[in-house]
Amino acid sequence: MADTFAFEAASVHGRFQPFHRGHLEYFRAAKQRCRFLWIGITQYLAPAMQATTPEDLHRSLPQNNPLTFFERADIIRLTLASEGFAGDEVGVIPFPIEEPDLLQNFLDTSVPVFTTVYDDWNRHKVQVLRSRGYQVHILWEREYKEYAGIAIRSSILAGTDDWHGMVPAATAQYLAHLDIAERLKRLGLTPADQE
Repeated sequence: MADTFAFEAASVHGRFQPFHRGHLEYFRAAKQRCRFLWIGITQYLAPAMQATTPEDLHRSLPQNNPLTFFERADIIRLTLASEGFAGDEVGVIPFPIEEPDLLQNFLDTSVPVFTTVYDDWNRHKVQVLRSRGYQVHILWEREYKEYAGIAIRSSILAGTDDWHGMVPAATAQYLAHLDIAERLKRLGLTPADQE
C-alpha cells in the first residue's frame, strides 16, 4: 500500500544550535505530512556577517551560534540517517528568515512551511512567512520547550552530562568530535552568561 501524504514537498526551519530531541519531534511531525522535506537552517552565515532581527536579538550572538552551517547540515543528515530516514527524503538549505526578501532564493513560495509556536518570535516568523506568500502550517503551539539549545550549551559548558539526554545520540557524538565545549569557551560563554 502506497503512502499518502498531504504534500509532495514541504519545509521546516530552525537554527539547530545544536539539533536536539525537540527538533527531531518537529521533523517527524512534518515528515508524516509530506514525501520530501526541506530543512532550512537559519543564521547560516558567520555571526559577524549575519543580519540581526530586533524581535529576537540573542539569536545573532556568536556564543549562541557555535556551529557553522555545514556542521549543522552534517549533524542533521547523520542524525536523521541514524533515525531511519532515507537521504532522498530530505534536503538541507539556508533559510534567511532574518532577511525575508532573500527567502525565495532558497525556497519557492509553492512549498508549504511547517512551524511550531512557543513565543512571540515564532508568531513573528509566521507573519513574515505569510506576508512573503508562503502557506504556513502550525504543527502545535505550546508555552514550554522541553528541549532548548541554550540549556544544552549551558550544560556542555558546565561539564555536566545532562545535555546528552537532550540530543539524539548521533548529535552527541558529532559534538564530542568537535570538542564543542572548548569552542564555546573560546566564544567567551560561561554557564553564568546563560542565566
